[in-house]
Amino acid sequence: MEQTIYPVAEAVKILGEKSSALRYWEEQFGLDIRRNPKGNRCYSTEDIQIFLCIQELKKKGYQLKEIKEVIPLLMQAAAPEEDKDRQLRFYEVLDRLMQELKRQRRQEDRYKRVDEAIRQHQIARKQVAVTEEQKRQKGKKKKKTSRKALR
Repeated sequence: MEQTIYPVAEAVKILGEKSSALRYWEEQFGLDIRRNPKGNRCYSTEDIQIFLCIQELKKKGYQLKEIKEVIPLLMQAAAPEEDKDRQLRFYEVLDRLMQELKRQRRQEDRYKRVDEAIRQHQIARKQVAVTEEQKRQKGKKKKKTSRKALR
């Protein structure tokens, strides 16, 4: 079975993206895009499907670093003869995975904030301890000088 190959200009029309965006995504996601004998990029149907998935995830508000983590799944799912049901299940699983990833990131951010709050609290306690120690040292010096004055 022969595969359809799209030159850059045609892929840009299909996707509604600039060629620079496609190159950026290729670089960011480590996509292996074929080149013709002249060295120009040529996109397969699977490549176009992956770009469409990336677009959809971006529209849903996912960050590039989140999308990057699911690209291997997208590449596995980009088989040319996928049926609609399988594709729908894939997107459901993908959505659940992305939700879980977001939840884990929020939890990680919470842990970082708690860690920072603890760190700030420790710094404040050290500063209080230093200040109290300085006051105590001054109090000792005053007692010594007042004892000397009494003699």
